[in-house]
Amino acid sequence: MSGKIEGYRRVGFRKSDYESYDYSQFWEDNKRLYEDRAERLALRRLLAGVDRDNKLFFDIGCGYGRLFNEYKDFGTIVLIDYSIKNLRNAKNKIENFLKNDPEKLSTIHFIAADATSLPVKSNCADVILTVRMVHHLDNPEKYFTEVERILRNRGLYFLEFANKRNLKNILRFTTGRMDTSPFNLIPSQVGETILNFHPKHIVNLLKRRNFTVKKIISVSNFRLSLLKKFPGTKTLVFLEKIYQKLFSFALFGPSVFLKSVLSGPEPEGTTGNKKMVLEDILICTSCRKDSLLFNKNKITCRNCGSIFINENGIYNFKIK
Repeated sequence: MSGKIEGYRRVGFRKSDYESYDYSQFWEDNKRLYEDRAERLALRRLLAGVDRDNKLFFDIGCGYGRLFNEYKDFGTIVLIDYSIKNLRNAKNKIENFLKNDPEKLSTIHFIAADATSLPVKSNCADVILTVRMVHHLDNPEKYFTEVERILRNRGLYFLEFANKRNLKNILRFTTGRMDTSPFNLIPSQVGETILNFHPKHIVNLLKRRNFTVKKIISVSNFRLSLLKKFPGTKTLVFLEKIYQKLFSFALFGPSVFLKSVLSGPEPEGTTGNKKMVLEDILICTSCRKDSLLFNKNKITCRNCGSIFINENGIYNFKIK
């Protein structure tokens, strides 16, 4: 099957609603402690050796800031999510984490925005992270195009996606208990809000946007309720660490993390000789112009007149 699969049809697909649901509860009841530890193992491996000094880092689809302490050492950090509620929780969590470091806190920014129409200048970001977000998009291709736009040449993109070609799906399909093939490249829809992807399809989408995939890790390879009870989370995390290092080539896990780099000549200079501020980063989401006037409680576009409100430290750039 051809790798050129874009614009495939979704049936009854809708956006996930995180304004009426506390996403932190999904993680902090300890039922997903193993998954959290498995994802941190993968992210630490991928981020190892990455220069963080004076680098502009984006966590797009940041949720409630669950993974913040894994990337807290980057020079300037921008957390973006569509949900104001998620961002409020992220802001509270990070402010508590950095309560004794106001200088560091001043380098962290919270933006509400649509991931497929980011209020970010082109060729701006040094590093971008996306975890547990792409499976909620009905147009992930458009999002990857945005990532290509805002990332600097030779910039790094770290992506997690839900893997349709996982071992459980393969066994269910080959034994006749599942109709949808895990082997074709067409994304499979789960319910109304989730898309699972074949790893080759994701790699194809990134390659067509000038990304080179450097490393792929199979994650949450032992995600079964029975195994969480026995032998338990501690043992599973130990086995997960071994599996990620030795057997990720099989990509049998339900989640996949990858590291990619945007092709192109090395950019002149760096983002790095000073602390980045929002004026250095943002554009208008309505007219796409770099014409923003920054005031304490709002940002106004001098080109089209759009107004973006500062809601207690969270700038709302969602287009209504």
